Amino acid sequence: MALAGKSAPVPAATPAKTTVQLNRSALSGLGLKGLPVKTDVLKASKLSVPVLDDSVETKRKLETLDLPDVDMSMTDGQENVGNLEGDDDEDETNAKEKTEPADAMDEDEDEVDPLDAFMSGVKEEVKKVNLEDLKKMKANGSGRMRLDSSALDDGVDDVDGPEVDELDATDLNPEDILALAAKKAKKKELAAVDHSRIAYEPFRKEFYIAPPDVAAMTDEDADLLRLELDGIKIRGVDCPRPVTKWSHFGLPASCLDVIKRLNYTAPTPIQAQAIPAIMSGRDVIGVAKTGSGKTIAFLLPLFRHIKDQRPLEQMEGPMAVVMTPTRELAVQIHRECKPFLRVLNLRAVCAYGGSPIKDQIAEMKKGAEIIVCTPGRMIDLLTANSGRVTNLKRVTYLVLDEADRMFDMGFEPQVMKIVNNIRPDRQTVLFSATFPRQMDSLARKILRKPLEITVGGRSVVAPEIDQIVEVRDEDSKFNRLLEILGQTYNEDPESRTLIFVDRQEGADNLLRELMRKGYLCMSLHGGKDQVDRDSTIADFKSGVVPIVIATSVAARGLDVKQLKLVINYDAPNHMEDYVHRAGRTGRAGNKGTCVTFITPEQDRYSVDIYRALKASNANMPKELEDLANGFLEKVKSGKAKVAGSGFGGKGLDRLDQERDAKEKAERKAYGEPEEEKAAATEETTTKVADKDDMTFGSFKVEVKRGPAPDSSKGQLGVAGAAAAARRLAQAKEEEKLQNSLRAAEEAAARAGKDTAVHKQALSVVAKLNAQLRAHKLVAQSQLAHEGDPGKKSNIDATEFHAIIPINDYPQKARWRVTNKETMVQLIDMTGASVTNKGIYYEQGKEPPPEGPPKLHLLIESNEEWRVEQAVREIKRLLVEASAAALQAEMRNPTATSGRYSVV
Repeated sequence: MALAGKSAPVPAATPAKTTVQLNRSALSGLGLKGLPVKTDVLKASKLSVPVLDDSVETKRKLETLDLPDVDMSMTDGQENVGNLEGDDDEDETNAKEKTEPADAMDEDEDEVDPLDAFMSGVKEEVKKVNLEDLKKMKANGSGRMRLDSSALDDGVDDVDGPEVDELDATDLNPEDILALAAKKAKKKELAAVDHSRIAYEPFRKEFYIAPPDVAAMTDEDADLLRLELDGIKIRGVDCPRPVTKWSHFGLPASCLDVIKRLNYTAPTPIQAQAIPAIMSGRDVIGVAKTGSGKTIAFLLPLFRHIKDQRPLEQMEGPMAVVMTPTRELAVQIHRECKPFLRVLNLRAVCAYGGSPIKDQIAEMKKGAEIIVCTPGRMIDLLTANSGRVTNLKRVTYLVLDEADRMFDMGFEPQVMKIVNNIRPDRQTVLFSATFPRQMDSLARKILRKPLEITVGGRSVVAPEIDQIVEVRDEDSKFNRLLEILGQTYNEDPESRTLIFVDRQEGADNLLRELMRKGYLCMSLHGGKDQVDRDSTIADFKSGVVPIVIATSVAARGLDVKQLKLVINYDAPNHMEDYVHRAGRTGRAGNKGTCVTFITPEQDRYSVDIYRALKASNANMPKELEDLANGFLEKVKSGKAKVAGSGFGGKGLDRLDQERDAKEKAERKAYGEPEEEKAAATEETTTKVADKDDMTFGSFKVEVKRGPAPDSSKGQLGVAGAAAAARRLAQAKEEEKLQNSLRAAEEAAARAGKDTAVHKQALSVVAKLNAQLRAHKLVAQSQLAHEGDPGKKSNIDATEFHAIIPINDYPQKARWRVTNKETMVQLIDMTGASVTNKGIYYEQGKEPPPEGPPKLHLLIESNEEWRVEQAVREIKRLLVEASAAALQAEMRNPTATSGRYSVV
């Protein structure tokens, strides 16, 4: 011991080295193998305690512990830590026998043990907290949660894993990657909302208090005032009385200042009646002529509605949604909002397709009380980032502008998805210049006890517009257009002209012709990019481009101050479209002119134009009246079909025709009886007469046992004809026996029981039954005898066959199933033999007795399932090809059918 005391400084370094080595071995178990031990640390201290100092450890971590796999490897490191402590205990015990500074080592152990105990308690607490957080996140519907390394240490699974698992499950083959990408890119559906489970905030929507002079007005005075205001008509109960001053609406002073600055002198008729109704909390349908101020009629109550509610908080959605059918109309409504937004300290976002969605998402995340949108882009925003961009929980005010056009263009599913996600007690407002009767049922779905306010008429052109309709041939329309443009720009070089055509190709073709004649113009239609459409409208409004050629995409909501001339180069196909096209001019009380060209071949559209002119008391050309009356006579006699109202979109009729044609082809191919449908019009009957070669008799393909009959002469050959004659005779004999059997049974029934007549009748019945059974047995044996010789005589004969007649199918269908490629594919796929037999006979002709049969396919195989598979595949090809041929015939009835087409 004395020797140990003298040499105490020397052995003191030995435990230090041992401790350092143990620490390195322990750290290697923790995934930190190979970390360098700095010599200056060893020199600075001769004891092991400074080596374990916290400051040194922190410095070492900052310098070296930056590898990504550090935390992951610590999941199984608890046992290693325990081993480290055990090794330290053994080495310290050995050191006690050799050295005296055992007290120092005991003190070291006393310092480490409380820390380990504390850390183990902390880990338990962290585990509990993470599990509680995980449960909360799952309860809140969040599928993603990030846990720190301590959660991973305790075995808590990261919820952020499904995406990684999906990628890991993929073998990274090109097909799997493409399939996964298609799955990710699949359009997200807007999930349905159960409103009964959501606690919505209460809100107020009745703000209007009638001023004393308005409240004192009697019902007779109110009706007289409505009559003076362009004949306002009301449907509904408890409608507020109209007002004539902006100050009567109870709007904020800042709104009145903006109205004064915008030079809005007095409310228009629709504003005078609709604003009080909306501010009274009623759902409203507003129908007024174009350019009558409908936008302000729903914006002013919107601002009052929003200012009554608490401000938006972080990640809350808008309070008001304004939906429009076209992008240009959305931009225009958003621009109308801007003067009021500044003074009311509100924010609005204009969201429409064709522009980058990331910019709109950024605006929505900033917070906006109002969103002006198209239905498709609104659904994109609601589903973006798993619905975290915005939501509809705060929406209490919904506007559908040009509502009939939204449903007409096929937006109904999208609109209804958005509407059904908004709280049921919302306030809903519909506005349009036209409101067909078919819209009433749709309006009732989304409105509650609405007030319908109609100013002037449901579909009436404003009286400020001079309407001119000319009936002329297609060849003379362009020269007349040049004449009108020349007269207009000689009188007023600053005026604007809007020319409407039916199709996008027509717009581009007319643009090219006018540019050749020296007129500066541009085209506007749905086939152009949104940037081009925006720039075209901006140039048109500023006067850079005085003439714009457009489709009906520009017929709604486009407001150009100097637009004095509208030309319908192609006649509109329904009355509402005509009203909206004409309504682009003569706005806000200004004068305008609408010129419409209609050809004699377009007489079906003349009726709607005739009615529009009559409703607006415009001059009626004699040619148009004769054309409309002549068409109505055709309809009465069944020679023509009335043009549709346009409601529901132009494509729906064609889709119905295609669906019916496909169903008809399937019924024919699968041998089902056709449903007889009466031809509603002469036009459809003439089409049926023209399409005789498209129709084909129903057949039922049977897979028969035995070899195929010889079709080289006649349908069944000479032997087959003889066999068929025998079968016919047997069938007649069998029918005679059955008739006798029925007569005997009736006689037995009439005779009384236990009588001689009854017994005699029963004996006759039994005798006839025996004869009938014997007759059937003979017929079966003859059939078997007819099948055996053929099988023996032909060593290549197959056991099963089927015959598919294809003679009466359309030419494209016949070619589809008989070309070489299809034959090879059928043989490879089914393993059955497919042979083209017979020749083609025109409709109504029958093959001669000894001549080749009608065109058919013979399918043969020794296995029945192969024949059945080939029959199913040929049927499918026939149905597809026949439907395609019918659709092509409907698209171009005058075209001659052929194998190739020029594109």
